[in-house]
Amino acid sequence: MKQILILILLLLSLVFAACKKDELKLLPDATQTGANTMGAIVNGKAWVADGGTGFNPPDPVEGGYHGTYSYDATRNNVLIRAYKKDKTGFQFYLRNVSQPGEYPLNTTTNLFGGELSQPQNYGAYYIPGKLYMTTSRYTGKVIITRADTVNKIAAGIFAFKAVHGKDTVAVTNGRFDVSNF
Repeated sequence: MKQILILILLLLSLVFAACKKDELKLLPDATQTGANTMGAIVNGKAWVADGGTGFNPPDPVEGGYHGTYSYDATRNNVLIRAYKKDKTGFQFYLRNVSQPGEYPLNTTTNLFGGELSQPQNYGAYYIPGKLYMTTSRYTGKVIITRADTVNKIAAGIFAFKAVHGKDTVAVTNGRFDVSNF
């Protein structure tokens, strides 16, 4: 009986590993050319930007170097928005991205209520009716693999855990490659 249980557990782990590999194959390649792509594994399922909805839908991925705020002397902040036709999406904000490296998503930023006068690094995932945000407790990181301030290209990988009330979301194997707005 014990051998049968071990065999069943082994088979289940192989099935789950195969499913994860299949989901990873659905993600866009991790490029660094300004291809305006983004994808990630969200709670075990592939999420790939394919555009917004509506009369004048947004592009699948918008973003890049963003320095229009008066407090931003470097103009090296990165803002990325990605949309899917099922009305889910991502948004990232990273401060002072002047070179490749690791950028933590470990502070609480309120997207509403005026706090954006000086936002901190954050990651957000949203579904209709819910906005999941990184906080000081639910954290993650973005690793910038290309930080080209001349050609305005930002590329990298990311992972984070975010919260909405008591509900959480796990984002892994994320990748993006964006050029300027």
